[in-house]
Amino acid sequence: MIKAVIWDYDGTLVDTHIKNLNVTRKIIKQITGKEPENIPALADLNNYRVVTKKAENWRTLYKNEFNLNENEIDEAGKLWSEFQLKDETEAPFYNGIIDVVKTLKNYPHGIVSQNSRENIIQFLQKNKILKYFISILGYEEVKSNKQKPEPDGLMQCISELVPLGNGTVIYIGDHETDIRCAINANKVYKKNGSNLKVISIGAFYDADTNISNWKVQPDFAAEKVEDIIEIVRMINE
Repeated sequence: MIKAVIWDYDGTLVDTHIKNLNVTRKIIKQITGKEPENIPALADLNNYRVVTKKAENWRTLYKNEFNLNENEIDEAGKLWSEFQLKDETEAPFYNGIIDVVKTLKNYPHGIVSQNSRENIIQFLQKNKILKYFISILGYEEVKSNKQKPEPDGLMQCISELVPLGNGTVIYIGDHETDIRCAINANKVYKKNGSNLKVISIGAFYDADTNISNWKVQPDFAAEKVEDIIEIVRMINE
């Protein structure tokens, strides 16, 4: 029944909050010349976590919180990979995630993220887990106006993992935008008469996850990392 398992990256596979904060501070300082500690969203980790959870995607974050125009946002996007790769801040896997991926190794895995594909690949390679992921899409592989919650990136990943175009695909993410992305993909598949279906799992094992104000809900919720295995098995039955 299940043809593939697709993951978000930040906040789902890897705890990137501190690393992304440090990288964002450097990018914003280079583009605007402003000191990051004087920008509320970048003043501390808690503020940064709040605004990233609130933002629909990285472009809206940079527009609403840092007052960047479209050209400056494009410039920030071009700097992201370089600054990510140069930054040496530790960004650990969530405890137990590698075991989950290995347990579900019989399914082809993919990643659809708004992080940098090159950064993701290097991190997975460093941790000797890259071989489990067949398709990896970062923000560079998706047009700026088609970033999540638009379904384009997710559907591209699905097409690479499920060439026959039928069956169920699992998408795991920690953000409301990920759930909207799954819903939007299903709308397209239904409209096109496709036999593909996306089932979403909310990754709610991060410390500050709060979905009380979400307007859409995932099909399933993983309160603990290991819940993902049981949910996938239940769906497949």
